Amino acid sequence: MDRLVVLLAFFLMSVGLQAQDEVKDKVVQAMRTGNSKELATYFIPNIDLTIKETADVYSKAQAEQIVRKFFNDNPPVDIVIEHTGVSKLGDKYFIGILRTTTGYFRVTFFLKKTGTDFQVKQLRIENSKNDF
Repeated sequence: MDRLVVLLAFFLMSVGLQAQDEVKDKVVQAMRTGNSKELATYFIPNIDLTIKETADVYSKAQAEQIVRKFFNDNPPVDIVIEHTGVSKLGDKYFIGILRTTTGYFRVTFFLKKTGTDFQVKQLRIENSKNDF
């Protein structure tokens, strides 16, 4: 009986991690292709957004417009996730480098579990300290 409980717990954890990885992969793909509309589908209703030196909490629609302008001004070429972790609040975070036609940007985003889904609660696209 104990073995069954352990197997069931392991299965449920792996399903949750798989869903989280799926959302992470879709967010990364949307950034790689500069698809702000697709990216915004993963935003919580009011997202903490930082683009370069501008930071505030925006509605999903406002954030999509701001990200679209950034992608129009800095067309993405590729993104590489270099680090992952878990915040003190239990949110999964991802840090990477976004390469654009205009330069390199450090990207950080946090995934928060909302119900059965994972959503982006915070997105930062900041100037990179150095070009790689």
